[in-house]
Amino acid sequence: MTQLRFEQENGPRWDRTEALLQAAPLSRPAPGLAELPKLHRQICADLALAQHRMYGASLGARLNDLAIRTRDTLTRGAAVDRPSHWARLWGSCPRALRREAPLFWLNMLLFWGPFAALILAAYRDERWIFAVLDASTMEDLDGMYGGDSPSDHLRGAFGSDFAMFAFYVQHNIGIGLRTIAGGVLATLGALGSTAQQGVLLGAAFGYVHHAGHTERFYTFVAGHSAFELMGLVICGVAGTRLGLAVLRPGPWARGESLRRAAQEALPLIYGGPLLVLLAAFVEGFWSASAAPPEVKWLVGLLLWLLLAAWLGLAGRGQADET
Repeated sequence: MTQLRFEQENGPRWDRTEALLQAAPLSRPAPGLAELPKLHRQICADLALAQHRMYGASLGARLNDLAIRTRDTLTRGAAVDRPSHWARLWGSCPRALRREAPLFWLNMLLFWGPFAALILAAYRDERWIFAVLDASTMEDLDGMYGGDSPSDHLRGAFGSDFAMFAFYVQHNIGIGLRTIAGGVLATLGALGSTAQQGVLLGAAFGYVHHAGHTERFYTFVAGHSAFELMGLVICGVAGTRLGLAVLRPGPWARGESLRRAAQEALPLIYGGPLLVLLAAFVEGFWSASAAPPEVKWLVGLLLWLLLAAWLGLAGRGQADET
């Protein structure tokens, strides 16, 4: 093949590549960039062939320049469809949770079952509450919700909203991470932690009902309850998935099975703690604010609805939805 024929046959593709490179922005994808990886491979082959046949320095320089620029465009990520990438990331945790539907409902039962039972026990026989909570915990609940303002009590204990936020981050995310890690112990750590949190929180709710502090209590917890409670459940699902990989490794060694399970459960491993982190932010800066109770209740209801919509709808219809 002569150099003239080589340029005539491949020139339109080179011109197409040049046009795509000129249209490629630094931060957003442009139409047609999805074909750039294929064009890059073809140009590299054209460059190798032109050098082998010694078609001349001018043609070699042009092809070399195109190969370098397409490589740079690809490696800086301009060819990535960023809206689609963020959409997949946004829906990754809900998709993973829907894939683990049996484990999700198991953890929901373990958490909400004791939670509801302890609240009901406050009306039937308060001794169940006293068997779970110690005197200092009940004293703290009375101090927070028995007075006129839970916010004043918390600011007196922590000194600032940021200090409250930092405490909730340390305490609540620590619980979530321990739940995930505990799943490695044949799922018992995760299941036990999920049930334990249901018992403790249910007892706290039940005590508040028994003591008659419900209005101030629900005004305070309305905003962050959705993220905190469901975040803990998701941490339980992640830990249970890791534990099942140890119990039932299948054809792999247990270490390899655990690695594969961790990779599949990664959206849950970061999704649960992130929800708990968001709850700590809301609790520290919104729940303790002086907003009217009606506004806090409305915000809390909206956040529950938004969270339910995200978990149920986000990521549906994408390629990895099962």
